[in-house]
Amino acid sequence: KVKSNMKRILLVVLLFSLKLFGQNAQEKLHSDSNKNIGFFNITKVGLLGVTEMKQEQFIEGEGTFAHELDAGVAWNVQVVNGYFLSPYFSLGIGVGLEWYSNPDFNTLPVVLDIRSYISDLENTPYLFLDVGPNIKLGNQSNFKKGLSVNIGLGYKYQVSKGFFLVSDICYSYDKVNLSSPDDKIYAKGIGLSVGVIF
Repeated sequence: KVKSNMKRILLVVLLFSLKLFGQNAQEKLHSDSNKNIGFFNITKVGLLGVTEMKQEQFIEGEGTFAHELDAGVAWNVQVVNGYFLSPYFSLGIGVGLEWYSNPDFNTLPVVLDIRSYISDLENTPYLFLDVGPNIKLGNQSNFKKGLSVNIGLGYKYQVSKGFFLVSDICYSYDKVNLSSPDDKIYAKGIGLSVGVIF
């Protein structure tokens, strides 16, 4: 049931994005040949190699105890809707789904997406920062809230006329509060992703 709810949420976000940004695709193709003017959408998939994962628990009268968890991988999908304030700088809101396998939990990060492009050409490197809360997803009763931060660099490149891809590498930090603010999981890792910019 959790997976079907996740699929529905993702489908609604994708359909909304396609409707919002697909209506003026032909007009935008002529006015924005480098994909760096006005509104944009980035839809991407990624893989996170978890380099460190630990759980901290505070027990009153005894203190804080930390133990390492098995580091594995996490998959993610993200949709960013944003606006180029200039050909060199954009702001957006990103919504994603992340699937961690050990321990098994899913998060829905909602982030502020900040991008700085090195040039205004069709092919250009960029720096980005995503920061925002992790929202409880599904019936995970022990999941309360969290924080998601990704900082990295990427490359926007033209594959053919009007068709652009983005790929990036990032350092990722996720914090998830479990049954109480005194019970937390921290996950750090290196992420790789590829996507399409509309």
